[in-house]
Amino acid sequence: MGNVLDQAQLNNLSKRITNVENLAKNMGNLVEGVNQSLNSMNGSINNIQSDLVKLSEDFRKMFYEQQRIAALQHASTELVRVRQELEQDFGNYKNVRETMLGVLQATDVALVKKTTISRVSEEIMLSTPEYWLAPCLVAVAAWISNDRDLAERAIREACRRDEEKTAITMALICRRNNRTQTCYEWLAVYFAKQDAADFSEGSFAYIDAYVNGIFGQDERHMCDDYINKWLNEIKGNSSAFESSQEALWKTYCERFKLDTSGQYPALASSVSEFAQINEYIGRINSVEPISDNFHGIVNAYVDQDTLKKKIDKNLISLICRYDKKEEPLRNEERFLQKVKNYDGDTERARQDMQAEEMITKERRLNLVEVMSGAIVKDDDTSPSQKKTAVSFLSNYIKKGFNTYLDEKKTEFPDEITINVNGWSGKTSDCSNSKQLMSSFESFENSNRERELAAAKNNMPTLYMAGAIATGVFSLILLFKVWPLALITLGVTAYLLYKMYTEKTQMDNRISLINTNYDDRIKSGKASIAGSMEEWNNVKAVVTEFQQKPTTEIIA
Repeated sequence: MGNVLDQAQLNNLSKRITNVENLAKNMGNLVEGVNQSLNSMNGSINNIQSDLVKLSEDFRKMFYEQQRIAALQHASTELVRVRQELEQDFGNYKNVRETMLGVLQATDVALVKKTTISRVSEEIMLSTPEYWLAPCLVAVAAWISNDRDLAERAIREACRRDEEKTAITMALICRRNNRTQTCYEWLAVYFAKQDAADFSEGSFAYIDAYVNGIFGQDERHMCDDYINKWLNEIKGNSSAFESSQEALWKTYCERFKLDTSGQYPALASSVSEFAQINEYIGRINSVEPISDNFHGIVNAYVDQDTLKKKIDKNLISLICRYDKKEEPLRNEERFLQKVKNYDGDTERARQDMQAEEMITKERRLNLVEVMSGAIVKDDDTSPSQKKTAVSFLSNYIKKGFNTYLDEKKTEFPDEITINVNGWSGKTSDCSNSKQLMSSFESFENSNRERELAAAKNNMPTLYMAGAIATGVFSLILLFKVWPLALITLGVTAYLLYKMYTEKTQMDNRISLINTNYDDRIKSGKASIAGSMEEWNNVKAVVTEFQQKPTTEIIA
């Protein structure tokens, strides 16, 4: 009965297990269905996200397009306004500039009556009560008409409005008409307005023209005095001026330093002090290239006609330059025009404006920095500007050059250390060459003996002793147990063979070691001899250089 109950219970339990398995299977199917639903939902979400991204991109493009169209329309409208303001407020300024250029050209070809020039200039003067160029135009017209009183009054008024621009304009106009004395008086006024600590590269162009005689001969040296005054001001304003100039020109000379390792290969490969030798000899060898460089600058041909044309171009640029009062509107006009050119792209127009400003912006440095840059920079600086800079900075250049030569002089060695294959020896004048050769040979022979001792062994002797022993033993066995005697004779023959091969190999090793050391001694002695020969040559170069007067790199 107990067994029957147990069986019933087991059947019931089995049914329950089967039900649980079915339930688990159903649950698995349900989970799988949920996963499929989730995957479907994920696909839908991804599609929605993709649609949102596309919608956002379309919206951004539409927004940008609307901005571009609005910016383009705004630029077109504003451009009309700005140009109307320019014409209304500064149209007369433009007229003055064009008339001044016309007068200068008319005087060159003498095709316009003096009365016409005077009438036009006076009418323009009445219409531009503040512009500095208007009284300059009246002064030029009065000058042409020989009306000295009117010319002087007009000049006074022009100077009152802008003395610096008036001075350089009148100086350039006087140069065109070969009025040297008056030209230098105006240059003196212009130079007096310059600040040595805030100098433009454009102003340096006028100094360059002056030094190279484009303005004629300055008999009273008015401009020389100003330039020397500027240099003294810069020097006085900086306690480090002298040292910075010395360092600048020392560094400049280092460009010409030559590597002498190819010229002195034995020293380069064998001498410990070669770095110091190379530094000093390299500088000595660079003296001629440095001298040639500065002589080339000082004696460079200056094309007077080209320089005159450049100065005339500066005059035209000065006359055509917008007045400061115009600049805000002119810059706005340029920006709006660029917006139109770039079809409403304001960011591109702004970047273009910034790039142009970086190019046209005139760097302002102190005068010495401007002149130093003319020499040091590897650009298209004109030969005349380099020549001008050298003429005023020659003392500083010479001082830097002398420092460049002398700073490594004390490091030049009195003796050298020759290193060959682990051996080293010293010499100052090579008088101990025999001792050095003998020392090197003894050093190498000591190394040879050690290697020979290591190469020799007693294996051949051991093989010989074994062969003798087995040979005697085989003779004894030959009369008693002759098969065994044959075996021992074979062993004897093998030992004799091993003795021979070991002896041959050892003799070959010894021969190779001797050959190698013979070659090492020969090549080592050649290196020592080459080093000493080149050392004598180097010392002769140094002695000859130090006994000569210091080379004048700038006459």
